[in-house]
Amino acid sequence: MTTITAEQALKSKQNFSEFLENNTPVQVTSTIADYQAKSGKVVVTLTDLTQNFDTFVDVVNDPTVLELPQKPYFAWIVTNPKERIMNVLKVVNESSTGDLGIFVFKAFLNGDKMDFECLLKPELKEKQKKAKTITKTGGIQYDYWKVYSEICDEMGEGDYQIKPASQHYQNIPIGLKGAYIKQTISVKDNYVASELFIGDNKQLFADLKEHEKEIEKELGTLTWDCKDSNKSCFIRRMIFVDFTNPDRYAEFAKQQIELAIKVRETFFKYI
Repeated sequence: MTTITAEQALKSKQNFSEFLENNTPVQVTSTIADYQAKSGKVVVTLTDLTQNFDTFVDVVNDPTVLELPQKPYFAWIVTNPKERIMNVLKVVNESSTGDLGIFVFKAFLNGDKMDFECLLKPELKEKQKKAKTITKTGGIQYDYWKVYSEICDEMGEGDYQIKPASQHYQNIPIGLKGAYIKQTISVKDNYVASELFIGDNKQLFADLKEHEKEIEKELGTLTWDCKDSNKSCFIRRMIFVDFTNPDRYAEFAKQQIELAIKVRETFFKYI
């Protein structure tokens, strides 16, 4: 097979295409590399000596391109770009949300070698994370857990420490596989609670249930929940509070931390 030189490549479209198939332009791959790393898209290469829009249309309509799982990047390598076509491609790139991207490279002789210049590339758009909207309830939850964390520090109870968040629960590990203390709050129903949450171990729940009277003598009335339809179970003690009064959050948090300590100590007597 005759090797096509860079000079011969510019004499016909067939020579140009064959030359590029056997000589992958480093300038092209390096320019597109960052785009591919972020998107994982396939690159479809087009070649023209004089840029012809029909070439682009034919490639886009190729069944193998249409069947790709996501829109590819198009790398169009030409020797003679046309301003009218370049203007259209620029508008396409600017209008794309990142799904479509077109690169145009101009090939030219540099001594006895082929060199390339990037004339057009899409904007490398970073995906913007949608800001999380915090509801009124979420704001109250965050404020409460912030106070809770501060009271935990004041009490020196690092084992019950949490990170403030706009959610209705916080999990506290207790060194027991498959179980933990869950600190919950309900802004709607105005209560804080400490519960022993047991994941996929109904035997543990049954063993504790045998000591229900002794446990409730120490903790007060509890909610014992172990449904056949759920793998998990919980045993909860609630304290009713008033979330409309932020000035009392510290008081409620102290009660909840003290309750969690008592829940842990009591249940561990029977585990």
